[in-house]
Amino acid sequence: MAAQTNSRAVTRREDALRKGARAGRGFWRSGVLALALSTAASAAALPACTGTIGGGEGVDESLVAPGPTLRRLVRSQYKNSVGDLLGEGAKVAADPPDDFELNGFDSIGAAQIALGDDSVKAYESSARAVAAAAMGDKERIDSLHGCPETSPSAAECHANFIRNFGRLAWRRPLDEAEVERYTAVAQFAATDRDDFYAGVEYAIAAMLQSPHFLYQIELGEPVAGRPDLRKLSGFELASRISFFLLGTTPDAELLDAAEKGELDSPDGVREAALAMLERPAAREALRGFYDEFLGLRRLSGVAKNGDVYPAFTPSLADAMRTETLTLIEDIVWERDADVLELLDASYTFVNAELASHYGLPAPEGEGFHRVDLPADGQRAGLLGHGSFLSTFAHTATTSPTLRGKFVRERLLCTSIPAPPGNVVTTIPEGGDAKTMREKLKEHQTNPSCAGCHVMMDNIGLALENFDGVGAFRLTENDVTIDVSGSIDGDATFEGVRELGGVLREDERVGLCMVRNLFRQGTGHVDTDGERKVLAALGEAFVKDGRKLKGLLAEMVASDAFRFVGKVQ
Repeated sequence: MAAQTNSRAVTRREDALRKGARAGRGFWRSGVLALALSTAASAAALPACTGTIGGGEGVDESLVAPGPTLRRLVRSQYKNSVGDLLGEGAKVAADPPDDFELNGFDSIGAAQIALGDDSVKAYESSARAVAAAAMGDKERIDSLHGCPETSPSAAECHANFIRNFGRLAWRRPLDEAEVERYTAVAQFAATDRDDFYAGVEYAIAAMLQSPHFLYQIELGEPVAGRPDLRKLSGFELASRISFFLLGTTPDAELLDAAEKGELDSPDGVREAALAMLERPAAREALRGFYDEFLGLRRLSGVAKNGDVYPAFTPSLADAMRTETLTLIEDIVWERDADVLELLDASYTFVNAELASHYGLPAPEGEGFHRVDLPADGQRAGLLGHGSFLSTFAHTATTSPTLRGKFVRERLLCTSIPAPPGNVVTTIPEGGDAKTMREKLKEHQTNPSCAGCHVMMDNIGLALENFDGVGAFRLTENDVTIDVSGSIDGDATFEGVRELGGVLREDERVGLCMVRNLFRQGTGHVDTDGERKVLAALGEAFVKDGRKLKGLLAEMVASDAFRFVGKVQ
């Protein structure tokens, strides 16, 4: 009999949780996406907001922005948001679906790739686990409902929690219909379990499955005189800024600023951004950008032939990633210097293992330390880092093509088309060729290959002094390596130091960095209609000494960041 009673209790609890899940999920089969898209469609019918803006406010007349988007939070943003909302225990329990990189960034994939059933189920499982873990921090929960005493029937206390937690989780105030909906979920579970906090738990599980939490909803408001544009609301902009600069949901202070209209002007946005950039989370968010942009996160999965490269170990790969990120932190945060110093820096940060790999004296003490690179040596800047040289190489050989492709696409923003389907891309083994330069001659002369390979290989061949894991060498198969190279037949150089210097002075590199930051921050590849604004940002970036913190503040204050196009 007792077993039957327990079984019925479990069934009731499961029924309650399913009801709560459905309240947040909307529909079961890919329902999050369907509900989100219906929200987008409704934007077309939104009334003009009071106090609309027009050209008199100074909106760039050339701006043509893509239409409103609904972009899912990427995995790190989801977990960071859960942690900030509900505590570290809840963050550990969070397990959203994996990201899908598109056009170089997870955020673009999150804006364009639809959810399947497995992802919807993963969000439900994650929400349940997060809600259960959140109950371990009753003090935080109590601060959100404000009632000194609670009982299962305390509907107003549940409603207080829904309003306060909902405003933070959904990044905007809830309307009364929404409050009533989720209060009903909480009351159902609390009554069934005879536990006020059970109601809170089920409400959290439901609300974290809502598209209002899972998506950055950027519909905008009408702009007087510009029917092709919509201005992001204060709350929408607060979300876009916070997820870009801090990698997490906006806090109460930023939401308050949005509600007061303090983010309605470029100056207000700039002021808020500069304050946000002083927070530790800004450093972590920028690390995330460079992890994607430079391919550093791929290092842990890079496979190398152990017979050819026995020194390449997981700890060495981790040290290589740390070297690059530490150099970036030193330039951007510690010295607020020219970020393109990254390309030809004459110093770096190493630990004992990495110093040995580079042939440098071991630094004193544990961990990573700054060391000056030998003036008569060949290593300098990012392109001399083991992180780059190992990632963009093959299992047992170097790859001038992959290395040159990275420079073209990531640093110069030049698109390289895929090879024709009937072309063999592997380099044949054997033959008389002893160096990689000799082996690639076929690609330089074959008409079907030459157009692209000249663009890539003539850059990557300048890096052949470094093997497939970034160790320095002067010869290959007893033949002295030729490290001459060129970009577009104009800029010529010898080796990585000269290449880094050439790139640092190439005006395309600074603008390309602007474009890549914008792509990650907005979740789309920049369009022709946005590039005049981005070019102006690039010019200001150069005048400011190419300081990245200043660029980030100006970017979020720009028209391209604050406006979207009309609903299609």
